[in-house]
Amino acid sequence: MFLKKSSIILIFILILSAFLFSQKREERYLVRVRAERERLSELSKMDFDFASRRIRDYVDLIVSERELQKILSLGFKPEILGKESDYAGSFDPLYHTYEETVEFLKSMEINYPNLSKLFLIGKSTRFGHPIYAIKISDNPEIREDETRILIDGMHHAREPLGNEICLSLIEYLLTRYGIEERVTKWVNNYEIWIIPIINPEGYKFIVDNNLSSPWWRKNLRDNNNNGKIDYDYDGVDLNRNYDINWTYGGSPDPSNWTYRGPFPFSEEETKAKRDLALREKFTLSVTYHSYGEIIYYPWSWPGTNEKAPDHSVLSEIASEMAKRIKTESGEGFYAYETETASNMSPPWMYAIAGTLEFLVEVGTSFIPDGKKIQPIVNSNLEGIFYLLERASGSGIKINIKDSKTGLPISAQIKILEIDDFRYIKPRSTDPETGSLTRLLQPGAYTVLISAPGYEKKLIKVYVGKSIQNIEISLRPLKEKDEKENRKPKISSFLLFNRF
Repeated sequence: MFLKKSSIILIFILILSAFLFSQKREERYLVRVRAERERLSELSKMDFDFASRRIRDYVDLIVSERELQKILSLGFKPEILGKESDYAGSFDPLYHTYEETVEFLKSMEINYPNLSKLFLIGKSTRFGHPIYAIKISDNPEIREDETRILIDGMHHAREPLGNEICLSLIEYLLTRYGIEERVTKWVNNYEIWIIPIINPEGYKFIVDNNLSSPWWRKNLRDNNNNGKIDYDYDGVDLNRNYDINWTYGGSPDPSNWTYRGPFPFSEEETKAKRDLALREKFTLSVTYHSYGEIIYYPWSWPGTNEKAPDHSVLSEIASEMAKRIKTESGEGFYAYETETASNMSPPWMYAIAGTLEFLVEVGTSFIPDGKKIQPIVNSNLEGIFYLLERASGSGIKINIKDSKTGLPISAQIKILEIDDFRYIKPRSTDPETGSLTRLLQPGAYTVLISAPGYEKKLIKVYVGKSIQNIEISLRPLKEKDEKENRKPKISSFLLFNRF
């Protein structure tokens, strides 16, 4: 009898040990890899979780023991900066929680009803947490014919500095309206949309567990449908879930921290941004991440290394923003063209939504000490202030109407010197307003305007240092005119502006 009881107890202990081992979280390491830029580019093509990509001299990676061994096998000599368990601890109360963020947004709408309106744009994939966007404009209830700008934060749960920058920007614009001339001008002339937290359930997972998982990146999709939150298997990397060059970016493996999801836009969070972007046709956008003190812009196209058609203006804006944002050591940020055009928000926003989007990596760690928040926020606001000024700088705002009815037309706008529709979706005017804003560098451009059932027009435009407003009327075609319309005639309309 004793032997039987001992055997039962031993079996129970073995089963319990096996269960506890299966629940044990795989340790993650923060490692820094130094090498020549060409060699570091090899790592960027793999499915590693990049904490920072200072491609000039080093990259920081979050890796498992297995991934660490893989890096060593490739001949790199990684320096271990720490492991995730070292960073676990209490959440700094100087950061806004999700609940505090929602309360702040609602209070802003209540206190500034003539300048702001709060929108529920979606709910998180697993737990249905609301995703809010606030619109700031002088007529927030109305969709006006104005340049639209988008700012967002926290695709990744571990990057709350993006939320803090968004909240500070909201407060600055609303409290300084009517006091600062530049703020009043921005709010009167633009529609500024801000999404502080795109990934609420991932962020809550970090905060509600008191930073026991400080490097958690993804949302909380239940990848194995077991009803539990499995640290080493659940979740989708939201910034790998966008529908562009799907097979080139992110990982198909749910256990990988850059898991791109089962299919493009599988997540409610990315759908929310997608639908807003396609509806509002933003001219400019900034998406905040951490860390690295660097600005990325589109792109190097997979397999060709082709630059983005709008490379010159993208590079100009990114470089000018970078000059104005100071690093923690007092230098300017670095602007860099991404080595990928896959799965992420900026290439999708640019290629499909027609928006010049910049990914800004802020800070030198994911969740720095709360005392560093305000200096980092203040520095990054300078970059946004430049962007808001640049939105009314060199470029065109073209408005297309029906010559008979005067109603707006959704027309395709092609700038022959720039647009390459192999890589980007044709740009078109807003169907409600008939307008499209394109930021350009000063120079001469040829613009082809076309819409089904209307006469095509080809115009010459000379762009100076500010936005040029162009009004065009298109003549409806009769059936017999269709064949003649295949070759557009050059319009006598010319816009001159001295440089």
